[in-house]
Amino acid sequence: MTLDWDNVLEKYRDGAEIDSLPGAATLSVSGADEEKIYVKHRLWKDSLSRTNLERAIEMVSAGTMTRIAADFIDQYRTIIADERPTTAATVLKDLGYLD
Repeated sequence: MTLDWDNVLEKYRDGAEIDSLPGAATLSVSGADEEKIYVKHRLWKDSLSRTNLERAIEMVSAGTMTRIAADFIDQYRTIIADERPTTAATVLKDLGYLD
C-alpha cells in the first residue's frame, strides 16, 4: 500500500474539516500541494510533509508500524519525525490508512 497523493490533493486541496481522534482538538486542513498538507488549529498553523507521510504508510503496509491511530502517534514521533504526530495520525485516519 502506498499513499495515494492524487487522492490527498483531491480531498484536501481546497481545505476540509476532519474528525479528530478522541482527546484531540478539532482540526482543519487548509489545503494541500505536491509536497505538503497544510493544517490549522485554533492556536497554530503547520504542515505535514508528503515524504514523512509516505514513509509512514510504507511502514504500516510492511507491518513495522501499527494501523491503530492512537498507537501510531508515538511510533510516528519516534520512527518518522516529531512533526505533529497526532495531526498526522488524524489525517491518515481520515484518508482510511489507519483504524
